[in-house]
Amino acid sequence: MADLFKSAFGYLGANGATTESDFVGQEVEINGIRLRIRKLIAEGGFAFVFIAQDVSNGRTYALKRLLGADQVACDAIRQEISVSKQLSGHPYIVEFIAAAAIDKTQSKENRNEFLLLSELCTG
Repeated sequence: MADLFKSAFGYLGANGATTESDFVGQEVEINGIRLRIRKLIAEGGFAFVFIAQDVSNGRTYALKRLLGADQVACDAIRQEISVSKQLSGHPYIVEFIAAAAIDKTQSKENRNEFLLLSELCTG
């Protein structure tokens, strides 16, 4: 499972995001893809979905930010990412691109965070 997660270098940018609205405009790097967070498009109990744009080529993606409050939540998130990765490539499943984990010691939220990058399905 360790190879599943890649570094989120520059995750909080220079200013450091502390709320979801602050996360918009930040830059993150996941598995060598540098992204600018453009817009919050959905939110749930412990996850937020953003439109993220590759700064090098302009391609847009969906970036899901998941917050793990405890070990049970973190395990469920890891399972979601694993299943997403395994099912990627199926014609009716959203394409998995990359994932990253941010340890709570590196998070401004003081919680484990996970970033799941996938294709953006519009319409």
